[in-house]
Amino acid sequence: MRLALVTCFNADWHFGKVPSPYVPLNLLGLAAVARRSGHEPVVVDPTLALLEGRVGDGPEFHREVAELICESRPDVVGLTTMCNSYPQTLALARQCRELDPDVRILLGGPQASVVDVATLREFGWIDAIVRNEADRSLVRVLDRWAAGDDLAGVAGTTWRGPDGGPVREPAAPLLQDLDELPFPAYDLYPFERTLQDLAPVEAGRGCPYGCTFCSTNVFFNRDYRIKSPARLITEMRHLRDAHGFTRFDLVHDMLTVDRRWVLAFCAALLDGGQGFEWACSARTDRVDDELLATMAAAGCRGMFFGIETGSQRMQPLVRKRLRTDAVLPVIRSGTDRGISCTASLIVGFPEETTEDAVASLDLALDVLQLSPDTQAQMHLLAPLVGSPLYEEHREELRFDGHSSDISLFLLDEEEIATVTRHPDIFPSFYHIPTPHLDRDLAKAISAATYTCPTLFLALRTAGADLRQVLTGWTRWQHRHVGPEQLRPDYYLYGFVPDLCRYLAAEVLDGLGPCAPVLRDLMAYVELRYALQRRLTEEGTVFRAFDCDVRELSAALRTGGGLDVERVASDLLFVNLTVSRGRGYAFLEVSVPRTADPLVRPGDRLEIRDPVRQLLSRPELVIRNTSQRRAFAAKHHLTERHVTALGLRREPAGTATG
Repeated sequence: MRLALVTCFNADWHFGKVPSPYVPLNLLGLAAVARRSGHEPVVVDPTLALLEGRVGDGPEFHREVAELICESRPDVVGLTTMCNSYPQTLALARQCRELDPDVRILLGGPQASVVDVATLREFGWIDAIVRNEADRSLVRVLDRWAAGDDLAGVAGTTWRGPDGGPVREPAAPLLQDLDELPFPAYDLYPFERTLQDLAPVEAGRGCPYGCTFCSTNVFFNRDYRIKSPARLITEMRHLRDAHGFTRFDLVHDMLTVDRRWVLAFCAALLDGGQGFEWACSARTDRVDDELLATMAAAGCRGMFFGIETGSQRMQPLVRKRLRTDAVLPVIRSGTDRGISCTASLIVGFPEETTEDAVASLDLALDVLQLSPDTQAQMHLLAPLVGSPLYEEHREELRFDGHSSDISLFLLDEEEIATVTRHPDIFPSFYHIPTPHLDRDLAKAISAATYTCPTLFLALRTAGADLRQVLTGWTRWQHRHVGPEQLRPDYYLYGFVPDLCRYLAAEVLDGLGPCAPVLRDLMAYVELRYALQRRLTEEGTVFRAFDCDVRELSAALRTGGGLDVERVASDLLFVNLTVSRGRGYAFLEVSVPRTADPLVRPGDRLEIRDPVRQLLSRPELVIRNTSQRRAFAAKHHLTERHVTALGLRREPAGTATG
C-alpha cells in the first residue's frame, strides 16, 4: 500500500521563531518496517513545507497541507500525534478525507494512543489508531487493509467496527530487543533542505521512574530498553557515511539509568576514534563527576536534566525525589567539562505554594548564571492523559485559554470550541486548580523564564525580593490588564511590555543606585521582545543606551553583578524578515560612538544589497541618508543563517527604515 506518513506541526512561527523542522525519527522507523514488508511509504513534513513556501501560514494552511499529502495518491495517511498539536492534526485528517473519501486515516503516537476510544467516538473521519509502539502493528494494519480485511485481532489497534463504534484490541507486546529493528528510513527525509547539523538517533525506550506528571510510563509501560553500543554506533556511522552527520541527539528518556552501559558505550566510541559529538537526557542523581568526565571525553556535548521543581518539599510529592541542593553541582560539573546543560522545571502543581514556585524560579536563574551555554525551561503544568496527576484530578480540570508551553499551538475559535467540548481528549490545554498559588503568578514565572530571564537575574542581583516582585505583579496585572487583553497569546505578545510598565511604576525606584542600569536593561529587553514578535514593522531601529547592555547581559549570565562600566552603547537592529510565515529575523549590530554621532534618533537609514553584503563580507555598510554619510557595522550572520532565513530567494534590493 502507498502510505503517507505525516509529522506533527512545529508551531514556533506563531510566536516569533523561524519555523524549525525536526527529523521525524518515529516515522522514519515506521517507514523502514513498512518498506521492509513491501509497502511504499513517503514522509510529509508540514513545517518544512511552510519554511519552503509550499504552503502558506493562513486560514488555508490545513487545506494546502492536505493537498500536499494527497499528491502522492496514498492509500493510507498516517499521522503521528502529540498533545500540543492534536486539534490541528484532527483538522488536517478531516481535510485529507474531504479531498479523498477513499483514503484510510490512521493515527499513532502518544496522544492518540491514550485517547483512542474517545477519538474514534467523536471524530468520524478517523479509521483506526495504532497504540503505543507500532513497529509490528503498523505492518499488520497495512497488510489487512491491502487484503480488504478489517483489523479484528490485530493487537495494539483501536479501529472502527462494522457498526461505526470503536473496537479496542488488546495491547501489543513490547519489542524487547531493539537491535532487531532496521535502520530508520533516513533516505526518505530531506536532511539537506532543513540545514540541520544534528541528527536524532533512537538509543532506547522507556523510563523506569514514575513521576506523577508524566505519561511516558503509559506509552512505554515503564519498560526500560536500550540498544547495544555496537548497534547504536553502527547507526551513527551510517548517518555519517550517508548524510555527513557527526553530531547526534541520542533519543531516550533516561540514557544513564544503566551506568555499565554508558561506560561501555563511551569506551566503544573512544576506541573507534570516530570523533562523534552527541547529546542525551538524564537525571542529576544518575550521573557523577567521574561519569560526566568519561561522557565528555567520548563526545557528549549536551545533556537535558528534568528537575521539575526547585522546592525540596515538592520533590517527593511529584515522585521525582531529587535533592535540589545537588542539582547545581552536577550541572556545574557538566558545564566545566564542556557539556551544555539544560534544566527543565514545572510550575503549577496542585500542591504548590508561592514559596515553592519562587524556589523553582530561583533554581532556574541559578542554572542560567552558571554559563552562557546553560539553559532553563519553566513549563506550566499540563495534565497529561495517563499520568497519575491526571487520574487524580481529571474531574477538576479548568480551561482559561492559557495552556502549558508544551501545548502552545494557538487555537482559533473553532478549535477552542472543540477543546472545550472534549476535556477528556484535549486535557493538556487545561489546568489543575492551585489553591495555594495564584495561577497568574505561575504563568508569569513560566513566561519570565522564557522571555526575560536576564531581567529577573538583574532584579535579584539588585536585591529585589522576587516573591514580592511577582505578587506585586499579579496585583498590578489584575488592576491594569483587562479581560479583553488576556487573550490566549497574551504571554507571547503582551506580557513583557506590561511587566516593564509595572517594574517602572512600582519596583525600580526602590532599588536605589541600581535603578538606572536596570532601566537600560529593561528597555533593551523590551525592544528585543517587540522585534522578535514583530510588534514593530520598522526596517531599522536605533537605540542609544547609557551602559553597555550586551556586556551587562553577558555578565549576569556568568554570575556577575550590575557594576559594569558605564560606557554608552549604540545599537542598530536591522529587520531581515522575508515574510510573516517565516517568523522573524533581525540583526543586532553595534554602532561606533563618535564625537559626531553616526546616527541620531529619527535618522533615515538605508542598507543596499543586504543579501550580497551578508554573503560576501562580515560587515554591513549602512547609509545615513539624513546625514548623507555611511559607516560599517559588523554582523553575526553566517551563510547558513542567510540560507535558513530564505534571504537567498530575495532579489538584491534595498532595505530601508
